[in-house]
Amino acid sequence: MMGSDMLHGSNSGGEDVIIGVIDTGIWPESRSFSDSGYGPVPSRWKGKCQVGHDWGSKNCSRKIVGARFYSAGVPDQFLETDSLSPRDHNGHGTHCASTAAGSAVEAASFHGLAKGVARGGAPRARIAVYKSFWGLGFGNTATVLAAIDDAIHDGVDVLSMSFGVDENSFGVLHAVQKGITVVYAGGNEGPRPQTVRNGAPWAITVAASKIDRSFPTMIMLGNKQEIVGQSLYYRGKNSSMSSSGFKGLVVPVSCDMDILSGTDVKGKILFCTMQPSDQDVFQQAAQYVQDGRGSGVIFAQYTTDLSFTALDVCQGIACVLVDLDIGKKIASYMDDASSPMAKIEPARTVTGKEMLAPKVAMFSSRGPSPDYPAIIKA
Repeated sequence: MMGSDMLHGSNSGGEDVIIGVIDTGIWPESRSFSDSGYGPVPSRWKGKCQVGHDWGSKNCSRKIVGARFYSAGVPDQFLETDSLSPRDHNGHGTHCASTAAGSAVEAASFHGLAKGVARGGAPRARIAVYKSFWGLGFGNTATVLAAIDDAIHDGVDVLSMSFGVDENSFGVLHAVQKGITVVYAGGNEGPRPQTVRNGAPWAITVAASKIDRSFPTMIMLGNKQEIVGQSLYYRGKNSSMSSSGFKGLVVPVSCDMDILSGTDVKGKILFCTMQPSDQDVFQQAAQYVQDGRGSGVIFAQYTTDLSFTALDVCQGIACVLVDLDIGKKIASYMDDASSPMAKIEPARTVTGKEMLAPKVAMFSSRGPSPDYPAIIKA
């Protein structure tokens, strides 16, 4: 991802490379930032560990080699929900830092799904933190420019900047001229074309991608027909699906909230057919089932991966995504059945050559650049 031989050429996992992460800070207690097995901080490092009321000098380590924060010009309402320190109370900076350079964490999983080793792209690299965004993610030109200047002086090898900026506005050309590789995020406005951000040709712009892994979820209809969808559903002790067995299937005229309102979903599974632009309907319907103490939702939709959205809204219920052709089979069964029922089993984890990979995630922005169409960055 970093496009640098020093990260991948020697298969060293980025040994002694220092990645500067300009973001919302970091949560140092995460196992992804363990410095076990690390040698001394490289002597060329000139950075510092800036302390705050919830961040002491011991929060820096041989893994997190430096930490700074910048609040100039940030309105009080954003600072009041955060802390004046490098600590991350948002989560985005921790996520990006672990994606770039998270140390290997054994036996990781999402409630038993996707078991394995979690690690960053360069797990042996060091991390320098530059907290420039606050609260829900507010930052400004001053905080980012100050962070870039300090990162250059401190001696980072790579700058990770996973946020949208106005083209050419944050001085990254200066960092590139100093020999620093700058890595931008392309944005989260996909799958529409011409939505890519950060198209400056001297920086690397990366998309979010997927690996060869899927989570098939078995649905059995009341006529014993078995169909397969995708979900991140697990049967937790507080899950409304925790008691196995068939549940009633409900299909409203529409899953738009204006029409769905008043539909009784208690203990039942809601079936919706979606259009490509219905991500909001997906979220609203899932929340409706949550609030109505329903058991689950089956969404028939175009082949668009909304699994990441399900993580936010489908806690305690089963949200299963199926293709439109499978949705037609469910609809046909419901037309024929006097009391349509379905049973949803927890998802399984499958990896291997059957899944196309790597694949750009649905939400990731696409090129070409809307400002400079000659720059593809697709």
